[in-house]
Amino acid sequence: MPLGPQIITFGNIQSTFVLSLTITPAATGAATTLEQTFTVPGLQLQDQISGITPQFAYSSLVSLDTYRVSAPNVLAIAFSNGTAGSLTAPAGLYYVEVNRPYPGLVMTAIQ
Repeated sequence: MPLGPQIITFGNIQSTFVLSLTITPAATGAATTLEQTFTVPGLQLQDQISGITPQFAYSSLVSLDTYRVSAPNVLAIAFSNGTAGSLTAPAGLYYVEVNRPYPGLVMTAIQ
């Protein structure tokens, strides 16, 4: 079996990426969910963000609620703070999984 990337021909995902991003979130007010944006060159509107994982011990009371591509090259992350005071999610290295579907291949059922 050859080493290196392999092309598997099934489904409607063209490619999957795991990006290493260093982000610095802003403060999230008390009892608030705030969507913040970060520049990520190469993101496309049809990209789907599967997950974001901090690469450090995450001990903040601020949670990462949702994430999406809000515009070309822009990652939007909603941070939620359920406490009575303003908190800031920790800055640092996060892994972001991006799935890119084949252009124009829309599936409505599993085939």
